[in-house]
Amino acid sequence: MRAGIIHYGLDRETAGIGRYTAELTAALVGQGLPIHRLWAGRRPSGAEGAMLPGAYLLPGLLTVGQGAIAHLVRRLGLDVVHDPTGVMPLALVRGAARVVTVHDAFPYTCARTSTTLDWLIYHAWLPRALPAADAVITDSMQSREDIVKHLRVTPERVTVVPLAADRRFRPVNPATVASVLQAHGVAQPYILYVGALESRKNLPRLLEAYALLRAWSEQWRLVIVGARKWKSSPIFETVARLGLEPFVTFTGYVADDDLPALYAGAGLFAFPSLYEGFGLPVLEAMACGTPVVTSNSSSLPEVAGDAALLVDPYDVEEIAGAMRRVLEDPALARDLRERGLARAAEFSWERTARETVAVYEQALSRRRERR
Repeated sequence: MRAGIIHYGLDRETAGIGRYTAELTAALVGQGLPIHRLWAGRRPSGAEGAMLPGAYLLPGLLTVGQGAIAHLVRRLGLDVVHDPTGVMPLALVRGAARVVTVHDAFPYTCARTSTTLDWLIYHAWLPRALPAADAVITDSMQSREDIVKHLRVTPERVTVVPLAADRRFRPVNPATVASVLQAHGVAQPYILYVGALESRKNLPRLLEAYALLRAWSEQWRLVIVGARKWKSSPIFETVARLGLEPFVTFTGYVADDDLPALYAGAGLFAFPSLYEGFGLPVLEAMACGTPVVTSNSSSLPEVAGDAALLVDPYDVEEIAGAMRRVLEDPALARDLRERGLARAAEFSWERTARETVAVYEQALSRRRERR
């Protein structure tokens, strides 16, 4: 089986989908599958694969990129072509099975947090494009339910393949933690958030909960790691309104190599997101031995299992109360660390690769049946 995987956005700051693409590709190669990387954008120096000219930005991938992908499928003799970005730029592909990973359906479930481009892709494009896919992959059962409900895909064509934390996410020795914290201007003790700075992540309510927490103990700082995205201004307005500027550290984007130390140095990882297709930072924190408080909604209970405290993400007092429980109870924190390490170990990119190959095989079978 010769598979092609679209590599979009990997030459920029690596976010969730980019990390998924890179980790999945590496795991598939590790299992001996011949993989052809189809680069949308600049190809990193020394990287293998073919270029998709004009597809650096998403509109280009969905227009001129369509023809470039179809051409490469024919030239390389691919059996399967996989779009991990969730936008299905495969309409012109004829000779290979078409697989797409749709990570979530947030423009339907959290409409006010989506951009105009998100709305157009999910409401105008995907409902028409996805029926042509031979197989659809998603990250969680919750996302599968949402995709089937909103995107005109029959349930039997959507397969759940969970993600995993990279092996670099593990407990880190104190000397390395201290060095990384110093480099990023972070002082202990602190509560940590990692993710994009956007409205869906619910950061204003986390800040309000943190303000309540400070009435109990003023020693804990809040460290927010991630790049600013669309509609992030209410986050900074909330910081100013609550007078939290001296106590909240915004690091901006942090490279993957430094993230494990930031997780490991935290007394608590707080992730009260309103909606996630999977919520990879939760697993990363657990793999580093950090206690987790996260939402009781969307896919997050699936990911966390019994290894985190789950809260209503709309209830500021409940978020604050759960954080306080962990920070004031060493036995609870220790139990969550142990449960978290065990939970994270249940997921691996090798498992993700095996289950993805099984989807490729199903897609090939459906393609042959259509012929």
